[in-house]
Amino acid sequence: MESITIHDALERFEKIWANVECGICIIDAETREIIDINPVAVRMFEGNKADIVGKRCHLFICPAEEHSCPIMDKHQIVDRSERKFIKANGEVIPIIKSVAKISYGGRLTLLESFTDISNLKNAEEQLRLMSIAEQANQAKSDFLSRMSHEMRTPMNAIIGMTKIAETTDDTEKLKYCLATISQSSTHLLNLINDVLDMSKIEAGKFELHITSMRIEDVLNKMYNIMMEQAEKKGLRLNVFMDKSACIEYLGDEMRLSQVITNLISNAVKFTPANGEITVTVREAARRSHSSTVHFAVTDTGIGMSNEQLGKLFNAFEQADTSISRRFGGTGLGLAISKSIVEMMGGGMWAESEAGKGSSFIFEVDLNHAGAPPENDSDGLDGMRILVASDDERLCEYVKSVLSGSGASVEAAASEDDLLSLVNAAYCGNSMYDTVFIDYRLRSSNIFSAVKKLNTQTQPGAIVILASFLAWNKVDAGVRGAGLNRFVSLPLMPSDIFKCLRYEGHTTGRTAKSPLAAKETPDFSSVSLLFAEDIDVNREIFTTLLEATKINIDPAENGLVALEKFKQNPDKYDLIIMDVHMPEMDGLEATKAIRSLDVSKAKTIPIIAMTADVFREDVDRCLACGMNDHLGKPVDDTEVIKKISAYVGIR
Repeated sequence: MESITIHDALERFEKIWANVECGICIIDAETREIIDINPVAVRMFEGNKADIVGKRCHLFICPAEEHSCPIMDKHQIVDRSERKFIKANGEVIPIIKSVAKISYGGRLTLLESFTDISNLKNAEEQLRLMSIAEQANQAKSDFLSRMSHEMRTPMNAIIGMTKIAETTDDTEKLKYCLATISQSSTHLLNLINDVLDMSKIEAGKFELHITSMRIEDVLNKMYNIMMEQAEKKGLRLNVFMDKSACIEYLGDEMRLSQVITNLISNAVKFTPANGEITVTVREAARRSHSSTVHFAVTDTGIGMSNEQLGKLFNAFEQADTSISRRFGGTGLGLAISKSIVEMMGGGMWAESEAGKGSSFIFEVDLNHAGAPPENDSDGLDGMRILVASDDERLCEYVKSVLSGSGASVEAAASEDDLLSLVNAAYCGNSMYDTVFIDYRLRSSNIFSAVKKLNTQTQPGAIVILASFLAWNKVDAGVRGAGLNRFVSLPLMPSDIFKCLRYEGHTTGRTAKSPLAAKETPDFSSVSLLFAEDIDVNREIFTTLLEATKINIDPAENGLVALEKFKQNPDKYDLIIMDVHMPEMDGLEATKAIRSLDVSKAKTIPIIAMTADVFREDVDRCLACGMNDHLGKPVDDTEVIKKISAYVGIR
C-alpha cells in the first residue's frame, strides 16, 4: 500500500481545492464568518478574495436564510438544496449547495460547496415559456375552430332565411325570416367586435375615450339592451344602484357599458329559465376628486368549479371546452372586459360555486366630473311610500335610497296586501304620498287594483313600474283605469326622488312628467348630402330615415359628393360621408370641401360613417375636418340623434 505523507495529503488537498469544478468555502459555525474560499468561488464572486473572507456568509450565500441555517439552526446533518449567491456587483445567481459539519483548525466549521446553475435555470425557463407558448398556440387553435363554427352558424341562418324569404308570399313567414336574419346579423357583429377588440388589446392600441357620464344612464341603456334577452329566457333582471353613485364621473361610457353588458350576457347564457340576474352598483370609496365604484353582476346560474375559475379570464380560452358547444361564444368577452377594467385602473374577479350561481365583480377608479349634486332628500320628511312587489329586495332598495330623508317606506307582497294597506291608510286619513306598483306583482290584476286604489290615494300618487317591453301589455289597461304615471325599470334613485316631487300631489311638490312615447322627428326641412359607394347601403340608410321625411341627395363616392357640394353649397344642411370609397375617400373629400373658398364649406357639419370605430379611427376623421362619427352597421336611433344635434330639430 502506498504510504501518504502529510505533505502529500496537503498537496493533494491543494490541487483539489484549486481545481475542483465547484465553489467551496469554509465557514465558522459559531460566528458564521467565511474562513476561506477556493479559486472557483472567487471566480464566481467576480471580485477579490479579500472582499469576502472574514465577512458573514449570509452577505454572499443564502441571503434570505439568516437565522434559519438548515445545519446550525434547524439541526440537519447535511443540507443539499437550491440557494442564491450574491456576486461582487450585486448580481444574484442560483446555486445548488451542499453543506456538512467538519472540524477545521481545531474548531467546528461548515464546509459548503456550490455550483452555478444559471444555465440550467435558463433552460428550465425556456422550456416553461415554450410550454406556455404551446398552450397559447393550442388555445388559439381551439379558438379559431370555435370561431369558424360560431361565424358559420349565423351566416348559415342569414343565407338560409334569405333564400326562404325570396321564395315566400306568406307575410308571417317573411317576418320570421327577417327577425332571424336580424338576430343572426347582430350575433355575427358581436363576434367580429370581440375579435377586433382583442386584437387591439394585444397590439397595445386599445384606448379609452374619457367624457362626462352618469352611471344611471349607462345602466338604463344596458337594461334596455339586455331585458329582451332575459325575458325571452324567463329570467328576472334586477338593477339596484346606491344613491352614493348618482353623480357625474369622467370615464369611457361606451366601454363601461360594454363590460356590464358582457357580464349580463354571460349571466343570461348560463342561467336556467326562472332564474334571476341582479346588478348592483355602489361607491366603495369617495375621495375629494375621485371615487372607487363597485359593480357586481350576480346570477342563479350553473356556477363554476375552482378549476374553471382559474381559466376564466384567459384570452382565447373558456372555463370548460364544452362551453362553446353548449352555450356558444368566442371565449374573449371576459378577457376583453378584464382588460378594459384594468385600463380604467381597476380590477375584476369572480366568485362562484358549481351549481350555485356566480358573481362577477369589478371596481374602477373614476374622477368626478364636477361638484356633487345637492341633497335630493331635502323636503321629503314625513312622506309615506308604499312599494307593491313580490321582490322584497325592491322595497329594501327604495328604503336604502330614502334613508336619512325622513320618508317612511312600507311593502306589499300581493294585491290583497296592497289594497288592505291603502284602505287602512285612507280610512285613517293618512294616505300614501306615492304608491309604486311593480307590474310583475304575482296573483294580481293591476288594472282592477288601480281602479280601486284611485279613489283611496292622492291624485297622481300611483306609479306603475314596468320594463319598456311590458309597456304594451300594461299601458292600455292601466290608462283605461285612469292612470297615466309610468316609470321604466330599472328604478333609479333619481326616478324615486322625481316621483316623490310630482306636482300632481295635493301637497304641491314639484314636477315629474309621465314618460312620453318615442316620437319620430320631422326632418322635412333638412337637406342631407349622403356619400356612400355601396348601393344596398344607400338604400338601407334611405329606408331607415324615410319616416323622418328628410331630403337625401346620394353620392356614389367622395368625388361626386365634392362636385355636388361645389355646385350648390347652400342647398345642404348636413353631410354624412362614408370613409372608404373609390375615386376619392371620405377623408380626402372632407379636406377638399373644407378648403373651398366659400363660407358654407367651413361650417357645414360633416359626419363620418364607417366600420372603423376605434379611437384612433375617430381621431383621424376629426383631424381631417369632420365634426362627428357614426359606426357601421347603422343604428337609426343614433343617426337621428346626430342629425337632430346638428340641425337643431328634436
